[in-house]
Amino acid sequence: MEKENNQYRKLLSLARIGWWEANFKNRTYRCSDFLIDLLNLQSDTIGFEDFKLLIREDFRERIKNEFSSILLQDVYEQSFPVYSKYGVIWVHSKLGEKSLNEDGHLCAFGFLQCIDNPEDIKDRGLSLERVNNLLYQQNSISRLLLQFFRSDNVTGAIDKILEDILYQFKGGYVYIASYDWENGVLDILSESVRESMEGKNRSIRKLPVDSMPWWTQQIMSMKPIVLFNLDELPEEAVLEKKRLGARNIKSLMAVPMVTDDSVWGFMEIDMIDVYRDWSNEDYQWFTSIANIVSLCLAFRISEKKADMERLYLKNLYKHMPIGYVRMELINDDQKNVVDYRLVDANEAALEISGLKKEEIGMLASELDVISFSRLVKKLSSFDNLNEHAEIDITFPRTGKIGHNILYSPEPGVAVVLFSDITESVKAHEALDRSAKILHNIYMNIPVGIELYDENGYLIDMNNTDIDIFGLKSKQSALGINIFENPNISDAIKNKLKHQESVSFRFNYPFKAVENYYPTNKKGYIDLYTKVSILYDNRGNFSNCLFINIDNTEINKAYSRIAEFESSFSLISRFGKIGYCKFDVISRTGYGITQWFNNLGEEDSTPLDQIIGVYRHVHEEDRQALFDYTVQLKNNEIDSFSKELRIRNGNGWKWTRVNVIRDVMNNTPGKLELICVNYDITELKETERKLIEARDKAEESGRLKSAFLANMSHEIRTPLNAIVGFSELLMNTNSSEEKQEFMNIVKENNELLLQLISDILDISKIEAGTFDFVIGQVNVNLLCEEIVRSLQMKVSPDVHLLFEKPSVDPIIPGDKNRINQIITNFVNNAIKFTKKGFIRVGYRVHDKELEFYVSDTGVGIEPDKLGTIFDRFIKLDNFVHGTGLGLSICKSLVEQMGGRIGVESNPGIGSRFWFTYPLNENFISGDMCEESKHALSEGVLQKENRKPLILVAEDTDSNFLLISVILKKEYEIIRATSGIEVIKLEEVYNPDVILMDIRMPEMDGIEATFRLRDKGVKTPIIAVTAFAFDQDRNRILEAGCDDYISKPIFSAILKERIRYWLNEKRKL
Repeated sequence: MEKENNQYRKLLSLARIGWWEANFKNRTYRCSDFLIDLLNLQSDTIGFEDFKLLIREDFRERIKNEFSSILLQDVYEQSFPVYSKYGVIWVHSKLGEKSLNEDGHLCAFGFLQCIDNPEDIKDRGLSLERVNNLLYQQNSISRLLLQFFRSDNVTGAIDKILEDILYQFKGGYVYIASYDWENGVLDILSESVRESMEGKNRSIRKLPVDSMPWWTQQIMSMKPIVLFNLDELPEEAVLEKKRLGARNIKSLMAVPMVTDDSVWGFMEIDMIDVYRDWSNEDYQWFTSIANIVSLCLAFRISEKKADMERLYLKNLYKHMPIGYVRMELINDDQKNVVDYRLVDANEAALEISGLKKEEIGMLASELDVISFSRLVKKLSSFDNLNEHAEIDITFPRTGKIGHNILYSPEPGVAVVLFSDITESVKAHEALDRSAKILHNIYMNIPVGIELYDENGYLIDMNNTDIDIFGLKSKQSALGINIFENPNISDAIKNKLKHQESVSFRFNYPFKAVENYYPTNKKGYIDLYTKVSILYDNRGNFSNCLFINIDNTEINKAYSRIAEFESSFSLISRFGKIGYCKFDVISRTGYGITQWFNNLGEEDSTPLDQIIGVYRHVHEEDRQALFDYTVQLKNNEIDSFSKELRIRNGNGWKWTRVNVIRDVMNNTPGKLELICVNYDITELKETERKLIEARDKAEESGRLKSAFLANMSHEIRTPLNAIVGFSELLMNTNSSEEKQEFMNIVKENNELLLQLISDILDISKIEAGTFDFVIGQVNVNLLCEEIVRSLQMKVSPDVHLLFEKPSVDPIIPGDKNRINQIITNFVNNAIKFTKKGFIRVGYRVHDKELEFYVSDTGVGIEPDKLGTIFDRFIKLDNFVHGTGLGLSICKSLVEQMGGRIGVESNPGIGSRFWFTYPLNENFISGDMCEESKHALSEGVLQKENRKPLILVAEDTDSNFLLISVILKKEYEIIRATSGIEVIKLEEVYNPDVILMDIRMPEMDGIEATFRLRDKGVKTPIIAVTAFAFDQDRNRILEAGCDDYISKPIFSAILKERIRYWLNEKRKL
């Protein structure tokens, strides 16, 4: 044996061949003695990476990749140079077999043989390098297919292929590009780049298709582009040459990628820095790789579609609502079906029949759940597989009824498809019951129904129709012809003859049909009729169906509703109440105009741009609305109320919102809110004023307490002097002392009287009983009297002067009250002026007189000016006075229609003033006394009387509205009928008459006729809901001067009344 082994080794040595065994788990080779010696190895084992280093550098990567392909294929054969102990020699390596070792790991066995250097062979037609390249290319195609079919990672497989191409051609980069025609761009699907080119602008990304027109035309025409250099590009490829040159491309090859005869992209290899003369083998191999990639991608897409379809069919089978049972038929010797086995059933079949999963595979004879015996026996008699049988069966386990269809897809097999028709059967039973109900409805529905045959003869009618037309019975009208009805126009009859559906509304007089059919009704009804044409199942005209609705009562109701809507509209407008209904989920709804106005929005603004936005709502209030809405959506609350600040121009107004969930609408997917809002600006202002009034009342109470204490002091002080000096006066005999004491008593009497007078005046003002005695007031004389009467009170260092203008006005007014105001101003000036001047005067303006009293006294501090005219205010508690004088002056001036004020500088002096309105009341000094008196009296009579309006209105709510609008400016009296209008006009002689047209007893038109016949010239304004031109003409022809239609707008009403009052004055 040893001899034979030596001979074997000698033979191998002579043949220059050795064996190798590769272990892919350990990544090592075990080598024969020949290879150990040849490669100068230290042992019989060498690692994959160490062996790679023995391969010449220009072959290392290719041989490494080729050897790795053994994992995917069973063929490996390569020739390449290696470093040996003899230097560089060429060897030929080939795979013998693949197997699994004892541990289950892959091993490969092959040989390596020394060969002559093919680079020294000159005469061979094809060099070994070319052969190896061709083998490499064939092997790469094989590997490509294996990678696609064995790998789930298609992207990784493509990247590996591109790396192989890049290595084979020693190119710069290679990529696959795809056209995105929808966006008009060219993009990279996959690419590979040489390491030295990474990070450079190596390829295209989102390149517009129209930026390479010639290139795109070539590719889309399925023509390859093979260039040794860019100069080979045609003249029209200007853009392409510029773009390719910018990327430093020397040579390139691009081939279209096609699927189903349609180009979807291309694969391109670019040579950078070096040129390549492309061979036919290069083009064929590159094209083959591109086609294989394209086909494999298409295959993967088709495979995914097939998987999706299989999944769809699987889900359809599992979830379809139709039961499916597959059975294997059991036949006897005579080929008769005697039993069957349940082979398969879907979920729907189990649910409908009650069959259990574990019972699938059992014989039908072993089960009580389902029985298709009749169907199976019938199926066994079918002559061919195209026949089927149908039958309804009740499943005993579930009680459900199934409609079954049985057929045989192949001999010996039967399939049953069945659906649950339990509800359908019940529905048919319900239909029978419904037929009776529908007949009841037909006979008693609250609309009349008539059925005519194709010739127009009445063949049926319901009970309501009998009542509408006053018939004794149905039989009394059956057989009449619709075309003979005198109440139906010829135009309608022609449409019916042409079998046209038609609708019409008219007054139906019963007198016209006395000879058409017997009826017990008189007068007429307001009838709405809709005619429908009926056809049989063949589409032939069969009947005319008349639906009649008696709208007589409905129209009356509509009139009442219209009047109510008019009133509600007025209430909404004048009460500033808004209403809206809104679905939070669908963000749809509707609202009235006032609702929009209350939120500062135009009524044309969509609701979804208001609710949830609230752009005019104050930001603090807006967040609260957002929070409330979230709580409503989460069913945490059912309603909420909130007072909101709404932007109104440059300021804010107040609106209160009340929102409640519509409990009447429980439709899933809906959240309807009823939103009511109303303008509470006036309420807020009233509230503010009430608070101010409360604060003032509290302050007034405090001041009154101080006032009472002060009055106690102020009254007791003069009383003390009067009582004391009166007693001394009785006990003295000295005439000088008597005169001194009498002067002191007189001075304190005057002070006490002034105190009592101020207290009485303020009491009258608070009680509203303060009266003015109007007369002629000579302003100059009045001022001179005041200065003269107070001259004695002024200290020697103060001069009291009257600054008399050049005019001499005489005005109507209460002389005492004007005197009281000016005197109070002067008294205050005397108290606080120690030296200098006190000046009394007035100025004449266009529409008013301005009286003033200025002094050079101590003045008033700025922080005291705002309260100087309040009650019980005293700037110096050590100066005698009630603190009421200036407050009384303010009330007097305001009641006379004027204004009051003060300007002051501390230490310099003060100027108190008030205005008295002139208007036409002013009388110059040039008029005679009689004329002055007559004019004054006329003006007073005119001022003391408001214009009188006679309102003719029988509806309380309408009169209340007009009264509210007008009562502040006019006296109002009411008449509820035309007769009452005539009577009240004679008694009161009103300035204007507002005449309602529709009134009981006598309407407004008749009343106007009679007033004009009597010669009454008073302006009459018609106020009515009639809105047509003919109504307006009829009203004006009756003698009315003007016309206002309801609903009434306050601005329009006031403007028309003022106009006719002015017209009356002109007469």
